[in-house]
Formats: sequence, structure tokens, C-alpha cells
Amino acid sequence: QRVERMIAAGKMMPSGMAKIEAAQADGSWTALDDIENLVVPDDLAAALADLPPATQHWQAFPRSVKRGILEWITNAKRPATRLKRIQETATLAQRNERANQWRRG
Repeated sequence: QRVERMIAAGKMMPSGMAKIEAAQADGSWTALDDIENLVVPDDLAAALADLPPATQHWQAFPRSVKRGILEWITNAKRPATRLKRIQETATLAQRNERANQWRRG
């Protein structure tokens, strides 16, 4: 929305437009759309469903927590890391605990 307002107002500089066009070309422009919309990937949904009541606990987590966890899972570079993060998320959700959260000692 901000970009659209800047373009409409004639305030977007050529270097800014170049960055936007590059991000649109490589897919990074929309990479976080599903996360922002809290779309639960199929592999996470399956892991949550396998550990009742993980799905119900997940659904009760605040939006900011779910968004952070989804981004953490999505940003895994290796499939094994993603799987580990999904398993951790589901296991903790079963206990109504949040994955990828700072915890005191």
C-alpha cells in the first residue's frame, strides 16, 4: 500500500522502482503473502492434526505468534530443518506451548 501511494504521488525514485521490479521478478515481492494471511502449509497442518489438541491450541495462539512461527518454518533453508521446525511446532502446540519463542533459563 505504501509503495502504491508513493508511485501515485510521483515520489518513487528510479532506484526504488528497480528494487521493486527485481523483487517481483525473483518472487521475493510476494514471498511473505501466505505468512501475512496466516496460511498454514499442508505439512504443518498434517503435523498438528496428528497430535490432538495441537490444532485447537494453534488456532488460539495470537496472530503475531502464528506469523512468527510460520516465517520461521518458511525460512528454513534445508528440508530437514523445515521438518524439524514443523515437528517442534506441533509437539509444543499439543502442550499449548509456542515454538520459536524466547524462554527464560
